[in-house]
Amino acid sequence: MNKPLRRILSIGILTLFLTQIGFSQSIDKFVDSTIKVDSLNIPTDFKQPYFPKEMFPKVKTDWIEENDSTFTIRTKIIEGTYDEFVVNWYSEHLHAMKEPLLFNRKIDKEIYRFTWLRTFDKPMTFRFEKRNDRYILYWKVLSGAGGYEPGKIEIERLKILTEKEWAEFTQLIGKANFWKMDLARSSIGTDGSEWIMEGVNQTDYRAVSVWSPSKGNYYNACDYLISLTDLKISDKKKY
Repeated sequence: MNKPLRRILSIGILTLFLTQIGFSQSIDKFVDSTIKVDSLNIPTDFKQPYFPKEMFPKVKTDWIEENDSTFTIRTKIIEGTYDEFVVNWYSEHLHAMKEPLLFNRKIDKEIYRFTWLRTFDKPMTFRFEKRNDRYILYWKVLSGAGGYEPGKIEIERLKILTEKEWAEFTQLIGKANFWKMDLARSSIGTDGSEWIMEGVNQTDYRAVSVWSPSKGNYYNACDYLISLTDLKISDKKKY
């Protein structure tokens, strides 16, 4: 095999490998210094989306009958599209929460943010940050409803946590295979809730949304963040 061909094959194999491990979610492709933000990296333009368009492509849906004769809508990504409705919906609530953007600049810490939009209940967000040996959980609750108007900030608190609590959370995130989860919304249903998780570190950014999980590793990771706060939420309301 001649050297040029060997070099081309090597580059091709490397490219495939990087794609498989999530190279396409590199923070470099999302960084945008033209986005107008304040000193806390909160967008000053209410029309600014909170997610890169690549994170939420449109999906096509299929109705799947479950064992109990109910139906669930399963989704399949439509490549090269952008679900503007979903991004605007999610972003409206994050704007109301006065949350920072997570994708527009490089950072020297690691952050996970779970945004919980229940159709008939108060929207909430939980942002867990690690910087060196400091671990902080921030949470906010709005007065509105996740499927309607967001309302205003009703609760805004923070808590200093431990390395052990960070390790327990990231272990759950790892079990959920978060950094390789499918983009877009994994499934869709009437009412219910959107469980949106973002992750960002020095090299990567990712955002995914799961509709109304009731069990599993992804549910456990999100529920763990709720458990670290002083919010009292019954199991019935964890939909």
